[in-house]
Formats: sequence, C-alpha cells, structure tokens
Amino acid sequence: MQPAPDTAASADTLACPLCGTADPVPLWELGDRLFHTTARRFTLRRCTACSLRFLAPPPQPAELASFYPEGYWLDSPEAHGRSLGRNRLVELYRRLVLFDHVRFVRAIVSEQQRSGTWRGLLDVGCGDGSFLGALGVTPAVGLDRSPSACLAVRTRGISALRGDLGDTPLAERSFSIVTMFHYLEHVSPTAPSLEAAQRLLAPGGRLVVQVPNAASWQACLLGRYWAGYDPPRHLIDYTPKTLRTTLARHGFEIVRMTFFSVRDNPTALANSLAPGLYPPARAALGRRGVWQEWLANLCYLALVWLGLPFTLVESAFGHGAAVMVEARPSDRT
Repeated sequence: MQPAPDTAASADTLACPLCGTADPVPLWELGDRLFHTTARRFTLRRCTACSLRFLAPPPQPAELASFYPEGYWLDSPEAHGRSLGRNRLVELYRRLVLFDHVRFVRAIVSEQQRSGTWRGLLDVGCGDGSFLGALGVTPAVGLDRSPSACLAVRTRGISALRGDLGDTPLAERSFSIVTMFHYLEHVSPTAPSLEAAQRLLAPGGRLVVQVPNAASWQACLLGRYWAGYDPPRHLIDYTPKTLRTTLARHGFEIVRMTFFSVRDNPTALANSLAPGLYPPARAALGRRGVWQEWLANLCYLALVWLGLPFTLVESAFGHGAAVMVEARPSDRT
C-alpha cells in the first residue's frame, strides 16, 4: 500500500521561497519516478503571487542525502577510469553532448582572457567533472558534496573541493566565472549559494546558471510526468521569469540566455517517456545481465536521438527543457 501524501504543512513550510506568499496552489502529488529512493509522495505547488513552482512542504534537510543514490549524475572513480582508458567512446559522447555548455562558457572565458581579467572558474555541483574536462581551461576547481564525485574529478587531473557553496572557505573575488549546471533547483533557500557566488566573483566576473525550464513545451505537454520536476531532489522548479526574478533579488542581472542543450533537452524527454531506461537510475537500482544492459542502453540512446528534432524546435522558439543564463552582479561591472 502506498503511504499517504505528505500533508504535514504549516504556514512556514508552505511559504514561497522566492516571495514569501503563504497560499500556494497545489498542482500534483509526485513520487520519485527515476530512482525510486522513497515511496512517499510530495506536493508540487505554484505561488499565486510570483508563479514559482516548488515542493511544499519540502523534504527535511536531514533526509535529503537519502534521495541521492551512489552514482547520481556521476560515474564511480573505477568506471571513470575505464571510460578514460578502454572506453574512450563514452568520453567522446559526453564531450559531444556538452557542446552547448562548453561553447556558452568558453565565450566568456575568451572575453576575459582578452581583457586580462581571467582568474579561473569554479564549477558548483561538478559531478564527475565531465564539463570541466570538456571545457579544458585553467585554473578550474570543481565543488561537490559527494566524495566519489570529487575523487572522479581529481582522477581527471582537476582540483576538487568537497562541501557546500555557502560555507566553502574560498577567498573572496577569486574566480572570474562561477557555474551552476542543474544545481540551483536542488537548493532552498537559494540565498546562501547566490550570496556566496557574489563574494567569490572577481570584478567583471560572471555567473552561469542552468536549470530545467518549467515553462518548456515538454513540461506543458507532459504535466506531472515531466522528468524535469524530479521530486524529491528538485526543491524549486524555475521558469525563465522566476529565474530572472530570483537572480535579481540576490544582486544579479541576466545578460544572455539560451534554451539549447543537446545533453539535457532530449534526455528530459526520454526520461519522461521511459524513466526505467535512464542509465544512472538503472545502475542505482541494480545491474542486469550484460546483454540486457546493452539493449537498454541502445533503446535509451535511440529514444534520445528520436526526440532531438522536437527538442531543437522547442528550443528555437524559446521553450527548451533547460534554460541557461549568463548573469553579472548588478552593482558592479
């Protein structure tokens, strides 16, 4: 029997994390469709004042770690070593699908190097370091809560720190770029992370944020089955409007925005339609036979590529499943 929805709610636990309004509209009761870490249901609500979507009441901080199985968004150090050695095709695929991320950030790096303001990059929530490896700039540092993630990053020859952005002992104004790819939706409140980014950015520095886009065509068409909501790990679900408002309230203004993401948009569609095929989820739920794994991987890859034309169209019309922005501190250049 399924447990009852989480109904223990107070004005504090229902308050919008962006504007504080305490009467959000319930949208759906959602469960963990990807990793099945819990049988509980979580209520996704929409703020009546600012339209932000968020889980309310949110999971307790003490239980959040249990919703992230080993291998979430990263390989084990052993698997990573194999990908760099015998299985270079895996690494080549990663670099291919990270094309949009790398191009977006490299444009900022090039501009800062030309102006002589380049001081390095901090990637928050770096996972196994795939992005840092594909970007290939120095100095660069990865930051993640997972010790396995940090070990995988160091295996690439890249510096990595374990911890949270809000309490990491890094020197003020020590980075030209702080990146947060699919990080901000995992934290609530956002103030500690965004205030820390403000402190860490050097003059002329830039913040790059990417989050799932709750105003995408996918989200509108699939509703509660859209994988971009990913409860209970995603605490806040942004639209371009609410992301802009969130950044503005913490001293950032957006200077560039894109909805293209070869890595994230087709996989969001595939994970919505066939969550059981998602490779990290299959790994977390237990290994199958070799041939079963190969067949599942081929089916998932086929589904991803079949969805690519649709995701390119929705992105071209400004409704891609992920939104990526470049922002600068609004009180300095």
